[in-house]
Amino acid sequence: MWLQDAKTVLEQLQNAILLDQIEEISEASRICPDCDGVRAIHDYRSRVLNTLFGRFQVKAPRIRRCACSAKSDVVLGGPLSPLAYFFPDRSTPELRRLQAELGARHSFREAARILETFLPCAKQVNTSARNRLCTVARDIDAIEQTEPVLAEPAENAPGLTVFLDGAHIRCRPEYQKRHLDVVVGKIESHNKCRRFDLVLQAVLSPASQLRHDLRALGWDHRQTVTVISDGEPALPNLVRDAVGGTVRHILDWWHISMRIQHVENAVKGLLQTEGFSDIPVLFKRPAETLRWYLWHGKVMKATTSLQWLMVDCARLTADDRWGGRSRRTGASSVFPTLRTTWTA
Repeated sequence: MWLQDAKTVLEQLQNAILLDQIEEISEASRICPDCDGVRAIHDYRSRVLNTLFGRFQVKAPRIRRCACSAKSDVVLGGPLSPLAYFFPDRSTPELRRLQAELGARHSFREAARILETFLPCAKQVNTSARNRLCTVARDIDAIEQTEPVLAEPAENAPGLTVFLDGAHIRCRPEYQKRHLDVVVGKIESHNKCRRFDLVLQAVLSPASQLRHDLRALGWDHRQTVTVISDGEPALPNLVRDAVGGTVRHILDWWHISMRIQHVENAVKGLLQTEGFSDIPVLFKRPAETLRWYLWHGKVMKATTSLQWLMVDCARLTADDRWGGRSRRTGASSVFPTLRTTWTA
């Protein structure tokens, strides 16, 4: 109820502000930038504008071109539309920004739901958030491509980063008796990127094909290569074969977070085990701070927290107070998860 009342008030305020802004834009646009003369209004047309606080139908003026332009060789066109200049896609900048940001952070359907829930904007659909995000991405890409890039000496050139992900595709029983291993990725340098994909069983030499993609971005043997993947050893090994040397391998954050989630779930199950008689904070606090330590680069503290968890679980496993079913399903079940995370 209160939320709906707030939306109504915001919508009325936006309507008043928008009409005042359109009037101000129209008056300022009538001044000719060449001779400072006042240009006549050709006509008014009805336009629909989308804002964060509602969809409004306004009267948009069209202004005639000044006669001083006829003195030059510029071909006169039709009437000018100031509203089309300030609102090229008939929406306000704040609405476009919020649609693009929510579309990048959430699913497109969830972004549309959030906008409709908290703001009195017009009905949103997932395609609107998707199209807005794609438009902003194209604009950013166009800006980056037009910026001049200064050539750097080969010895001072930054290294390349290779993002890799793989998938195992099983064959259909009634079709071919052949499984496929697909690798997709992207190579990034300081000023451009290149995407690639390959099927390991379908190419003669996967390393040669990847080496060709690396050289297309100007790679040579003096540049360092960083691989970001999900931890599968075959993916960085593919890059090592392509460069013929060592590479720096980094586990991507999503897979790090998933492994931390396994630790959190294991500790949560341990604390809920029947017969648990130790101090819960000794297990709960390290598991909760592990993600924060890694995100902020505090690797030593994260390592210490994980080591203490392993020590405390080992102590509980050896404790005579834990027996029977509680011992089998309690601290001893946390060891595989902790050892896997520690090895990674």
